[in-house]
Amino acid sequence: MFKFLWNYFKGYVIIKVTGFSIERFLNLCLNKDINLHKIEETTDGIICKINIKDFKKLKEISKKTGCKYKIILKYGMPFFLFRNRKRKMFLVGAISFVMLLYYFSSFIWSIEVTGNNYLDNNEILHFCEDKGIYLGAYKRKINIKSIQTDLKNHFDTISWANISIDGTKVTISISENIKKENATQNNEPCDIIATETGVITEIVTRSGTPLVTSKDVVEKGDILVSGEVLLKEGEEIKGVYYTPSDADIRAKVEKEITVNVPYQYYIKEYTDNKKTTYNLLAFNKNFSLSPFNKISYKNYDTVSSRTQLKLPKDFYLPFIIKKTQHKEYIPVEKTYSINEAKLYANKLLTEQITREIDFSSDIISKEIIYKETDKELIATAKLTLIQDIGEKAPITISYNEGSNIEDGANKITNSQ
Repeated sequence: MFKFLWNYFKGYVIIKVTGFSIERFLNLCLNKDINLHKIEETTDGIICKINIKDFKKLKEISKKTGCKYKIILKYGMPFFLFRNRKRKMFLVGAISFVMLLYYFSSFIWSIEVTGNNYLDNNEILHFCEDKGIYLGAYKRKINIKSIQTDLKNHFDTISWANISIDGTKVTISISENIKKENATQNNEPCDIIATETGVITEIVTRSGTPLVTSKDVVEKGDILVSGEVLLKEGEEIKGVYYTPSDADIRAKVEKEITVNVPYQYYIKEYTDNKKTTYNLLAFNKNFSLSPFNKISYKNYDTVSSRTQLKLPKDFYLPFIIKKTQHKEYIPVEKTYSINEAKLYANKLLTEQITREIDFSSDIISKEIIYKETDKELIATAKLTLIQDIGEKAPITISYNEGSNIEDGANKITNSQ
């Protein structure tokens, strides 16, 4: 972007060179440190771009090689100023506009976060805002290396972070590790309790003391595996060891899910009437570009989109055009038949079961019971599932007076 502006300020011309010694012409230009850009070959010569300063040196080379050159296009601020030398106010406005663009280029006007699968965009943006990256932030005050380090230190799931500034846009790229398990589940002593009422079908214990077996009936909240392990010598209890319990426990569980479907419902029939309004968002203020376009529809849907203005590449400007479209509709009352209501209820039940039942659960039976009332159909799905019901719960260790605690382990032994 800055290279483009610099070339525009200096000015350049596009020329066409013809003759029998084009190659010699190019070699002499190279020896004289004359820079020719974007050279294109034509049937009778070449076309290239050259700045104004070097253009003045071509006369001598043209005489030596016998090649002729002519200007095809003039481009840049010097030519613009010359053409408009008598239009003073126009020139003042143009110069002011360029100066404003240069001023705006010193700030951040667009921020993008990429690579995050677990972390929310807003969470990352709020953190970076506290560290100095926000819309309107001065680019030279942003300490990129420090913020990259702070991101990795603050978020445990971020293994790599990179922040780049292109024009007026900041791109925050991160790479995430798999979410770390809760420390309670890994290190601290804990029990495993039942999250549902059911009949145990399978239990595999890796650590802890199992308190239930297959075919036992358990209630929600019951301890299934205790983190308290008794240390025995024969029948005599010598002490207690506390450990983080770990087990796979599945049980047969019954659940009910109910949905209500009113017989009367409404659909939207859209008319051909629609209005579009525009707003300009600039510097945290909202300016209406459609002040007389009042919405007179009683019922309408609104669809909005935003477009941030930018120059070529990543030179974003602090101006956003908000387009809002209002589509009128007429609410039309409809009535479900019993069969239509049942079909819709089945659809709602399927969606709710998908949301509420864990994917690892096995549905071994499903029965749907319908109850018809004057105003609605009540559908209840009775499910029998095989699912995981174990949940880790931290335990509090209380040490009795006179007990001995061995270093490096949660172990209590009776004093002799």
